[in-house]
Amino acid sequence: MLSPMLPPDFRWIKPAATAYDETVIAHGDTWVVHIYQPERGREWVAMLDAHREPEARRHRRCTAFANGKTGAELWVQREQARLRLEIQDRVGTQRFLIQRT
Repeated sequence: MLSPMLPPDFRWIKPAATAYDETVIAHGDTWVVHIYQPERGREWVAMLDAHREPEARRHRRCTAFANGKTGAELWVQREQARLRLEIQDRVGTQRFLIQRT
């Protein structure tokens, strides 16, 4: 889903085909934010820098799902240049084992 607050090359997507809500902000196929609820009925958590290694990801508690989405969009606006560079570097350095014929 497009959001007026997100830069045009970022979008909300569902984390899985069977998911109820769009809880992931992606740049291309790369996740940068994931909002999740560790236990049903409990508080929501936003995982920032989802494209990084697990130890480099940051987790922030959200007072409500809607507030988490708004906060995530504001964070992406602020960090968009860095996110694009990191994703470009990450994708550019990946090696593919499939040979084209």
